Amino acid sequence: MISVLLAVLLLVPLIQTDSNQKYLDYLSTSLVDHNGVQMGIKWSQIDGKKSWSQVGIIELHGNNQFFLDTDHQSIKIDNGLIITYYKSDNGKIIYDTMIEGNYNIFDFLSGDFSGFTITNSTANRETIQLDYYIDAFNIYGKIWIKQKLFEPIKFTFGNNPQRSEHYIEVEITSYYPISKESLFESFNPKAEEIIDLRE
Repeated sequence: MISVLLAVLLLVPLIQTDSNQKYLDYLSTSLVDHNGVQMGIKWSQIDGKKSWSQVGIIELHGNNQFFLDTDHQSIKIDNGLIITYYKSDNGKIIYDTMIEGNYNIFDFLSGDFSGFTITNSTANRETIQLDYYIDAFNIYGKIWIKQKLFEPIKFTFGNNPQRSEHYIEVEITSYYPISKESLFESFNPKAEEIIDLRE
């Protein structure tokens, strides 16, 4: 009897999971379990004391289809194919493919949080803040999500311990279902210069 009890006690730590993981699971569900979501964003690149910001729209269509639209460019990602349209005077289109083994903003928005370790969490009535670390890429950041709805409010991405003042911050200013024709579906740019980087 004692040996059975000891075996059970030894197994308990192995089957317990991080209580914060559920928040990542809820966030992942909110990012992929829908028929299309459009988010207003403020995208900032922080470089020490300098920062550059722009506003735009991101559409999520499941976990493999995204659309980013800003004043300067539009990016459509459709199952690994990337079409970037630069809104210059004559326009330029670049075709490319996603690189396997990298982790980027669109992987984050696809709800892929595999490899994330939550190092700290705090909460109040309205928000939950999760501090995370991705060992495979040696980067860390923070995620803010709404209580109960578990929709993203803001996240930072790309912090490196050796360059802690260099990162990207994305603030979600609106989050709602797509009710009309999506930017993803209507995207059909014309440009004088077309570059194909696909192999």
